Amino acid sequence: MKVKNTLYTKDEVARILGASFIHKFDAYEEKFFEIYDKLYLFDGISKSDVQELTKDITFKRYKKGDVIIQEGDKGEDIFFILYGKVAVVVGNKRVASTINSGSMFGEIAFLTKKPRGATIIAYSQSTAIISFKIDTQRFSQLLSYPFAKLYQNISLDLAKKLELQNSKLLHIK
Repeated sequence: MKVKNTLYTKDEVARILGASFIHKFDAYEEKFFEIYDKLYLFDGISKSDVQELTKDITFKRYKKGDVIIQEGDKGEDIFFILYGKVAVVVGNKRVASTINSGSMFGEIAFLTKKPRGATIIAYSQSTAIISFKIDTQRFSQLLSYPFAKLYQNISLDLAKKLELQNSKLLHIK
């Protein structure tokens, strides 16, 4: 996998988040397609296909300590950190890891359709995040191709392994 420069300056984030002040229905989508090529999830996927696959796009800024995802909640949104850092808390008590700018989270719940396996908390003074849903009907149509289905199966296997590791973390004293 080719690593992209996915880091944003505070000025770029301010411009992107400025979409919330535009009173147009598609303002977030417009801003999203200005930056989608920096999101490694979409490597090799055309802009038109990304437009078909994504929906409910939002940009949000969090303060240190704000809960972004609560462990056990249902949800299939995928999140990218545009700026800042988040903490991954497992079992509502243990910080399992941190995730930095340019990284994604929430993909396991999307893949497995299970409740969230960890709580995600803003760890920086200011953290800016983009979230979106994948249109599962369109996604299923695309998965009819053998290679796409193979990749989905590999992803599900990796998700199961991560779930197992998270459950082991709960039992470490």
